[in-house]
Order: sequence, then C-alpha cells, then structure tokens
Amino acid sequence: MNDIRILKNELRAEYRQKRQEMSPEEKNELDMKITQRFLSSMSYKHATQILLYASTDEEISTKIIFETALKDGKKCFFPRCFEHSQMDYFRADSEEELVEDKFNIKAPLETAEKYTPHPSDICIVPAMAYDKKGFRLGYGKGFYDRFLPGFLGIKTGFCYSDFIKNQLPRGRYDISVDMIITEKGVILL
Repeated sequence: MNDIRILKNELRAEYRQKRQEMSPEEKNELDMKITQRFLSSMSYKHATQILLYASTDEEISTKIIFETALKDGKKCFFPRCFEHSQMDYFRADSEEELVEDKFNIKAPLETAEKYTPHPSDICIVPAMAYDKKGFRLGYGKGFYDRFLPGFLGIKTGFCYSDFIKNQLPRGRYDISVDMIITEKGVILL
C-alpha cells in the first residue's frame, strides 16, 4: 500500500511540473478545446444537473462550462469538503457564491441547496492524469473515491491527451470514470 502511495506522489509531482511548464496560451487553447467538446456532447445536452469543480489556475478550467450551463438552465453543483475525506455537493448560481473553505478550495456554502442525484447527471472529476481504463491520478485526499460510488450519473474526466498513460497505479477503492474528454477527442469507457 505504501509503495502505491509513494509511486502516486512521484507521479503527482511529475504531472504538476508538466502543467507548470505549459504556457498560459497553450493551456488556454487546450482548455477551450476540452470545454467545446464537453458542451457539444450528448451527455451535456441531456443533463439537467452538472457537478463541477471550481478550477484552480493549475487545473483544466470549468469556468465557461459553469457560465454556459447556467445560461442553458442547468443546475450547477460544486463540492464542499469536510473532515475524514467526506464531500458533498451544493448548488451555486454564480461565481460569487463560491468562497474559500478551510481546505483553500472554492466551494458553495453549506446553506446552499444540497445535491440530489439523478441518473442523467454528469460529474466532472478532476485529476492530475488518467489511464486508458478511466482510472485517475487524483490529488491524494480520497474525497472522490468516497463520493463516486453513490453517484448515479456519468462520471467524466477532463485530461490533456499527453497526460493519459497506458496504466496508472491504483488501489482497491479507486473508481474509473465513464468517459475522458481531451483536446483531441472523447474516450468512452
């Protein structure tokens, strides 16, 4: 188990470095291509609720997806993290409703509408990298590994094509996504 943790931490450092080496222009161009592919997908068109993450400068941006989903009349939910790697999603209708929590992650307040699952929902799952079977290299806190087993909809990973490996190390609680969207296309799993 410790060997997997060490290997995952080494890979996280490698992918963090690769992200930091990207120019802002290159990152923006790739993020826009991923955004456009997602917004034109049938999964997005049929979804009434989108589970997003409040992207940091280092992550693939979800800003335009949030803005577009609101204009399209969809409900948008963002994660709020709690102790013991627990996470729930709460609704946000504007960027101003996202405030930094104790983990320094932008999240809605706990008083916002809590997420109720539906099978047509989409959850965009953040990751450092993915493998060709849909398993992710997350950030190491286990929040999504605990949340995703109860999620009924389509688990979607955003990833730069250069960040997809043949296989990533994984533990018994790791969960794969249903599709990965890159700047080059959509990988259905």
